[in-house]
Amino acid sequence: MFKFLFRCVLFIAGLALIADTGLPARHEQVRVDLHTSEQDTDRRGFGTGDTHYTLHLIDGVVSKCSVGHALYTRLKDGDRIEVSSTQLFKNCIRIAQGEDVFQDDKYWKYVGLVVGALLIATAFGWLRSDDDDERGGIGIRLG
Repeated sequence: MFKFLFRCVLFIAGLALIADTGLPARHEQVRVDLHTSEQDTDRRGFGTGDTHYTLHLIDGVVSKCSVGHALYTRLKDGDRIEVSSTQLFKNCIRIAQGEDVFQDDKYWKYVGLVVGALLIATAFGWLRSDDDDERGGIGIRLG
């Protein structure tokens, strides 16, 4: 029963990813409201060196975007930018200001399609996990 429910969840997640890539991107003018950064720490409280930078936005549907350090320092609070995002998951795929394009994730559709297809293939049992295959690893079953 658990395996069936897990496969249903995988199937729905795969469909959602594929649907998100098929829907047209949302384009909107927003304003940068706040900058936040968060450093990764291990369970003992020591920093691992990775810092995640986030721009919080207002005047639009998308409320925040993860960005790199260069864009984080370039944009100031109150700057108006154009953000393109996905419809379902609201992932920022393009950030621009006028003619200057700061961030452009060109291959986001391909990644979404591949991951969605892998989730659906796993849900149908076309990809076997370690539990199903005595040799170990992931195998592909055709037919």
